[in-house]
Amino acid sequence: MKKLMYISILVIVAGFGCKKGFLSELQNNPNAPTTNAATPPLVLPGTINSLVGITNGVGNNNGYQSQAAWVGYWNYSGGYSFNQTVQEYVMSNGQPQVWDGYFNVLTNLNVIVQQAAANSTYTNYGDIAKILEAVCYKNLVDAYNDVPYSTALKGSGNFYPSYDKGSDVYDSIVAKLDAAMADLNTNQSNSAIAQPGSDDILFQGDLSLWIQFANTVKLKCLVQQSNVSAKQAYLASEGAKTNSYGYLTSDALVQPGYNSAQQSGFYANFGVSTSGGLNGTFNYIRTGGTIIQFYKNTNDPRLGYFAGAKGLDPTEDAYYTPSTSQDDYAGDVLGIQSTSLTHGSGIGPGLIQNKSGNQAAPIMLAAESYFVQAEAELYGYIPGGAGAAHTAYNNGILASMNYLGLPDAASAAATFEAQDITNVAWPTSKDAQLQTIITQKWAALNGISNAEAWNDWRRTGFPNVPGTVSPTTTEHHMPYRYYYPLEEPTDNEAAWLAAGGDKVNPFTDKIFWQ
Repeated sequence: MKKLMYISILVIVAGFGCKKGFLSELQNNPNAPTTNAATPPLVLPGTINSLVGITNGVGNNNGYQSQAAWVGYWNYSGGYSFNQTVQEYVMSNGQPQVWDGYFNVLTNLNVIVQQAAANSTYTNYGDIAKILEAVCYKNLVDAYNDVPYSTALKGSGNFYPSYDKGSDVYDSIVAKLDAAMADLNTNQSNSAIAQPGSDDILFQGDLSLWIQFANTVKLKCLVQQSNVSAKQAYLASEGAKTNSYGYLTSDALVQPGYNSAQQSGFYANFGVSTSGGLNGTFNYIRTGGTIIQFYKNTNDPRLGYFAGAKGLDPTEDAYYTPSTSQDDYAGDVLGIQSTSLTHGSGIGPGLIQNKSGNQAAPIMLAAESYFVQAEAELYGYIPGGAGAAHTAYNNGILASMNYLGLPDAASAAATFEAQDITNVAWPTSKDAQLQTIITQKWAALNGISNAEAWNDWRRTGFPNVPGTVSPTTTEHHMPYRYYYPLEEPTDNEAAWLAAGGDKVNPFTDKIFWQ
């Protein structure tokens, strides 16, 4: 890890107008701003936008496309060079990676936490930052297992932080979420402290939604550990605590003012450019043949929303009206990259929803929240049992259809759920119920939360997606984890060696919750 990743420094770009005597009047170096200039209301919006950029595959997040291909969501277009790295699960300490992205966000969140600790006016901002820290650290553990945590972000106090066990990090962030929720619940109407508003580009200052979001993240942490036999009593006890706060029932969407000129990163990759043309990645990325065939086999009305009709793209009006003919959708399975643009499907109008570029960026869908609740109810972590799990399962399907914009989504969901088809109809056995929940969660998060589908496969074996069919691959299942990035043995070698970084094998070494 670059040393900067451990130092609480936020770089703010400011404009300075030239006037007589401006050099002598400039008191602070703009390239090394004081923390007084970096107040939480100024730091928060950019930090949230950076976080959703990582979770939406923006910038140098090559893990996003890899995960989408591994779990059957996406593939690559014929006519381009064969993407051997992804098609054959080639892993390195250079890619895929999310390490620097998350630690950059954590550096900025740490600025907010420190300011809130020094000035109680910013208590609510500090609690929001702690919730987002939990999201970042959870995602880091899910990719790398053991990561720097308790001694990270100490600045000059520790340039070479040690690695904490993934299970310990999970326990700590669960406690951190509990404390943040309790604080926010107490301070929702406290006029003595600053209340977020338009600077909160996720929930627009609605602290009750922040509490529900944090509670849902906590529930995800607990469900993620369902295979850890030694922690079952802890998981049940902590799960019972979540019942008092409630969970997300609406989509958590980031919207700082995206429009045709200031597009979200995802839209800027796949949508309509500022000049009215097609943004560059759309023709390269195709909908995968595995998920297309699944939607066809289950008569899923979401097919034409997750996949575009063959030969159409977001610059064309016809793209936004999904075809009802299954013949209009096609794609390659992982390991094959031969279908041309005119014969294959790009990503669909449920993901690129208009030409204006103003669509919000999802950080967690209500559909995901409902499927997590359904699984937790099966395990008994929250009350309700199989009956409540079935209701949450149905709500997850409906929420997915609502997000995609299906007309009369309630009727479409009811018709879909009524089919006597495996992985659609609610089964009687608990094992089959788990498979059905996870499989429909996979179907709902296509191109939206690729990492969640990868997580679910690693810990449950579902969705049951085939491995790559490339004849020259040396690995026959998707990886269990990432390598640590090259900068760790370069800049933090002792800690990296102590954590076993030199012995990592992504195809045999598992995350603690597996």
